Amino acid sequence: MSDKQLDNVSFEFIRYSNCWEDPEVLLKGLQLDEGSKVMSIASAGDNSFSLLSAGVEMVIAIDISQVQLFLCELKKEAIKQFNRTEFLEFAGFWKSNRRAELYALVREQLSDKCRNYWDVQEDQVINGIIHCGKFEQYFQLFKKDFLHKVHSAEIVSQLFASKSVIEQKEFHDSIWHTEEWKKLYKFFFGEKMMGSQGRDPEFLKHVQGDPHEHILQREVEHFRTPQIQRNHFAYYILFNQFSEGFSNDYLPHYVREGVYEKVQNNVDNLFLFNGLLDDALQQFPDCTHFNLSDIFEYMDETLFKRVSQNILEQSAPKARIAYWNLMVPRYISNEFENVEYQQELSEELKKEDLGYFYRSFIVDQKQ
Repeated sequence: MSDKQLDNVSFEFIRYSNCWEDPEVLLKGLQLDEGSKVMSIASAGDNSFSLLSAGVEMVIAIDISQVQLFLCELKKEAIKQFNRTEFLEFAGFWKSNRRAELYALVREQLSDKCRNYWDVQEDQVINGIIHCGKFEQYFQLFKKDFLHKVHSAEIVSQLFASKSVIEQKEFHDSIWHTEEWKKLYKFFFGEKMMGSQGRDPEFLKHVQGDPHEHILQREVEHFRTPQIQRNHFAYYILFNQFSEGFSNDYLPHYVREGVYEKVQNNVDNLFLFNGLLDDALQQFPDCTHFNLSDIFEYMDETLFKRVSQNILEQSAPKARIAYWNLMVPRYISNEFENVEYQQELSEELKKEDLGYFYRSFIVDQKQ
């Protein structure tokens, strides 16, 4: 973002308490190994934790928001101390009446600033830290005040029920995608509502057209396929939770059975950096891999080119760079000849991407 945009955005609260990009396509795209040194946009930390599951040498999770890093630090220390069951309970994936007690077990391991922040966020801890973000509260508002006016709880459950390809398409076209649903979508996921309750208006500055049109088109494509039946992102949007009981089906990647233990074993290789990407590149040069989330969405073309050039100059030879386009198309390979767009791989992985709302997933390789 430009300096002017940064001045207009508040970083005093947690915007995202979960990551909303699919880490499984990220891992396949980056092709990590034990020697990988990864620079990753932190956000809520989830995808940076998932990268650790590959046994990499280092993940540098960067964010311009200090409070987002307070969330990452709390998750990191909880992962270090708690077994998977305890973490799922503490973070808010499972029901619990002892989150304050669990927090007391990790608070002394936090840095002073992080501990001071969370000590006065008792309600967020007790309610579960994965539900405290402004973006998550946007979906909570959607479910609580709007969704039931269009679809009953039974119909919402049917969306995720096991069905064939033909059955899923018929369910979507005849039952789900009604005129009432489209009107609700236009209102709730339009620029005005999304800017005030979801993303910051500055984050939509470079979008052409109304956000709901971009997202609805991709929702139709995804909800008509059986992929929706295991989509934990959509499940949270419509149920405000990730899992019922002990199932892996609707849990984020980093807390799934068999993955959490790998993350826990490697969590000391996660380093948190508060600042701009340009500053992180100076302190941690020669990174071999990059998870850039959808940061180019917030940049004008001039800034996008400058940041991309800096990444290419500061990264290791043959560095792989992964990022998403949501509503603003950005391709590093269109601007620099020493970058090869891994088009076939990227397009195949986008077909698997559970982050259905994104326009494209891009993997580039520095030549």
